[in-house]
Amino acid sequence: MKVSVAALLLTPVVVSGSGVQFSRTVTSIADDSSFALKFDSGCSSSDDYGSNDCSFAWGDEVTGSVDGELGHDLNEGSTFDVNLKVDRIISWKFSCATCGENCTTTVPVVNQKVNFAMPECPVAASAISEVIDQVLPTDPPTDGVKVSASGSVDVKDESGAAVLALDLDITIQ
Repeated sequence: MKVSVAALLLTPVVVSGSGVQFSRTVTSIADDSSFALKFDSGCSSSDDYGSNDCSFAWGDEVTGSVDGELGHDLNEGSTFDVNLKVDRIISWKFSCATCGENCTTTVPVVNQKVNFAMPECPVAASAISEVIDQVLPTDPPTDGVKVSASGSVDVKDESGAAVLALDLDITIQ
């Protein structure tokens, strides 16, 4: 899977007051792979997989890195699955190929369609290192309404074996 997809799902993360809050738990990772998400500031804890329990205010510059190792190729038939509950009620579930086609989903509540290209197959086994340097918008996209999402993101190879599985809790306000 391209790291930018992981960064897209993981970069903005948990809220106190107005902003973005995020926590994550890595529940599984392939023996031949590694993963670390590290932010330069804004997080109150860390573990073997990097920064955790993070809070960012609107307008903050969020900096850090995503580093890891994909230990084996991801071929046609490999997938990533997102299974979230928005505000504990609304299901946001989708599955996409990790390579070779576009990924399309509709964001619940706002009913916004999102479509992004995935890399060509295969995604070669390799080291992954990507810098995060993102400025959050100064105004919340939810007009100050608190929205939360919690659930899981799973990346599986073409045999169905877990490459990376994690649980997320995200709140924006």
